[in-house]
Amino acid sequence: MKFSTQNLLSIREWQSHAEVYRNAVEECRLADELGFDVVWLAEHHFSPYGICPSLAPLAGAIATATRRVRIGTAVVIAPFEHPLRIAEEWAEIDILSGGRLEFGLGRGYQPTEFRGLGVSMEGTREGFDESLEIVRRAWTEDRLTFRGKHYTVEDVRVMPKPIQKPHPPLWTAAVSPDTYTLAARRGLKILTSPSFTPLDVLRKSYDAYHAEWRAAHGTDQGAEICINKIIHVAETSRQAREDLREPIVWFYRTQAGLISDPTGAPPDQYRFYRRVRENLLSLTEEKALDQAAIAGDPEEVADKIRQHHEALGVTHFMGAFARGGLAHDKVVRSMRLFAEKVIPKVV
Repeated sequence: MKFSTQNLLSIREWQSHAEVYRNAVEECRLADELGFDVVWLAEHHFSPYGICPSLAPLAGAIATATRRVRIGTAVVIAPFEHPLRIAEEWAEIDILSGGRLEFGLGRGYQPTEFRGLGVSMEGTREGFDESLEIVRRAWTEDRLTFRGKHYTVEDVRVMPKPIQKPHPPLWTAAVSPDTYTLAARRGLKILTSPSFTPLDVLRKSYDAYHAEWRAAHGTDQGAEICINKIIHVAETSRQAREDLREPIVWFYRTQAGLISDPTGAPPDQYRFYRRVRENLLSLTEEKALDQAAIAGDPEEVADKIRQHHEALGVTHFMGAFARGGLAHDKVVRSMRLFAEKVIPKVV
């Protein structure tokens, strides 16, 4: 079993920008100390949902503050930067971290971000495929020539190269069901954040991913799904739920507002998110705590981790310990309880 953390860097009205960044670095340093496997970072723009627009500087800071924990991107948004720049920046991070990079690339989904940066949401799947190919080849080939619909590269020597060979592990985010099989064919590990999807429905997607991976690559080796859940541990179940009650509702209401673009409907490939938005807006506090989170005392949290493992076969859990402005001291306490009293019960 692997256990990771995620740092979204959401901000509430009582927090300063500097405080959010300071807490994120401290929580990553603590994850390193406590033995977590990966600290995952998320790129977002123009809203309090997440205020880390460029992951590389933060990853560099974390690389210097930690010694062992791997550093993951969940995710770098491909349409917002040229793939050669992505390849260069993240090879640099792999070097600075001593080969600890887990590289996640995604398409993005929030219309406000695309509009703010003047980038069209049309054609992002094709653009993602080209970006992924360029990054992978830039890391493994001495000189690169590529001609596609979205990008053209003519005989470019991309430096530096990452430490990890042939390249750092490659991940992508999966929300819509067809992404699972597409990712398997491309040799990508999966980052998934299924807040309200029933476990039996998720299992079908997970099984389809593994079946497609075996069909495409002739082996199970390399296939991996990391599931992201809001996790909060306290000394009592009642305290854990009370701590998380207001932050979790704020978080999902904020996310729903970002999915619903007031300037018009997103293109066809993003219509899936309308259903996600409807689910988010239908949330009650109790439903959010029961379905979207794993919250409770150490024994209860361990039981829920085991239930997810048995139902889904997943062995990599990404804990979103800092969600919705939850106080930093409560995040620290939760991480310590998880590492000291939950992980020993489930490994």
